[in-house]
Amino acid sequence: MKWAVNENTIFQCDLPDYLSACKKAGFKAVEISYIKLKDALRFVTTTELRKQCKGLEILTLNAFEDIFLVPKENLKVLETETVLLGELCRQVECPAVVAPSGRWNNKYGELPEYKELIKLYRDRMGIVKNILDSYGIETMFEPISYPEFIVGTPEEVNDVLYGEELYSVRIVPDIHNLYYNTLCAAQLFDMNAEIGMVHIDDTPNIPREQLHVAKTRCFPGEGIADVAEWLKQAEKKGYKGFYSLELFDDGIYSMNTDEAAVLCMKKLEAFAESL
Repeated sequence: MKWAVNENTIFQCDLPDYLSACKKAGFKAVEISYIKLKDALRFVTTTELRKQCKGLEILTLNAFEDIFLVPKENLKVLETETVLLGELCRQVECPAVVAPSGRWNNKYGELPEYKELIKLYRDRMGIVKNILDSYGIETMFEPISYPEFIVGTPEEVNDVLYGEELYSVRIVPDIHNLYYNTLCAAQLFDMNAEIGMVHIDDTPNIPREQLHVAKTRCFPGEGIADVAEWLKQAEKKGYKGFYSLELFDDGIYSMNTDEAAVLCMKKLEAFAESL
């Protein structure tokens, strides 16, 4: 198995310390945070940051959130921020940006009908993709099946990514994010898009109504999502890349950064040995 770690998992430090800790722990690849990269470049030169990245493959910039329902009159803001993402990726030679499924808050009004939602997603995905394409950066889409998110089933993913303009957009299945819809690992084959990245995690054995998109995650093999089957199905679908650990865990956040990275690697290695 090829292991990576997402910066959301070790978020208690700045980007340079995160990179250092990951290398010490034995990781060969990482996903970095949009927010942390932007902050780091206010104080660290690109040359120095690239030196700190040496020895690590930067897989994605994670994540460009809540972009799909941006009102039409605000699209210039979306375009401008996408240009910023392209420039940030260029600074650290990051090849891809992850755009997760958008959330909806009822205080912003009534949610549009399904056909209009799909059109909004497709239009905004097209805007982002066209701009990032000009930087040589790939746009990836992460479906999320928790109730406050809009696109989280194979049918919805296929409807959003249908057509020539978006056929090359690859998906980022997150085991915990998709386990919620009860369609299990087989749903990966029901999604027409290729897999660009897999976020590996697990779902604890608690009542479904208590599950949360971020707060109820656990290490792979310590929950009920049958992570081994997800990896098996991803490989059957042709995926040969890294499996990137993404947790949002207060216990990890309270740890020393180096110790947190070592723990993450040990947990992944233990999981691999259990397969």
